Amino acid sequence: MIEWWAEKPICFLNRSTGKLNLATHDNMLKTRQIPTRVTRQLIAWAPAIGWAMVLFLLSSLSDSDLSSFAFSFPFDDKVMHLALYSVLGGTLQFGRLSSNSGLAHWTVIAIGIIYGVSDEWHQSFVPGRNPSAADLLADTMGVLMGYAFTYWLLPKLNLEVLGYRKY
Repeated sequence: MIEWWAEKPICFLNRSTGKLNLATHDNMLKTRQIPTRVTRQLIAWAPAIGWAMVLFLLSSLSDSDLSSFAFSFPFDDKVMHLALYSVLGGTLQFGRLSSNSGLAHWTVIAIGIIYGVSDEWHQSFVPGRNPSAADLLADTMGVLMGYAFTYWLLPKLNLEVLGYRKY
């Protein structure tokens, strides 16, 4: 009897080509291309780690460097914090579900908020930047919004990533 999961296509990283491919679990067993647990974890959390790096680089820019990115509407700074951290919240939710890590919702949300706190602290060392409670509030709201949106969106997409589960 073939298991239900054996025929479902799953996404995996082909180590020889470095590309993401789709295959069934049975085909991967025959060709020995099943990604290791570490590889699956890295692929699942890579978007969140990459986005955290982007946020760190943006927070390292001085006030004069950021003026080229500035918009001219009220509370543009808070809207940017909200938007950037909503992406972080979404990628954290994606990593939590894709890695099948078993982390609780509040744990991953706390990671996003703690990252926002550390980002505000990091800004205190950058010339022309200062930490702000309002920015931290926008970061927190962004993490929650991105997390909630991804929590709602992934089941609608009916995806299976790295052979784990449909959301």
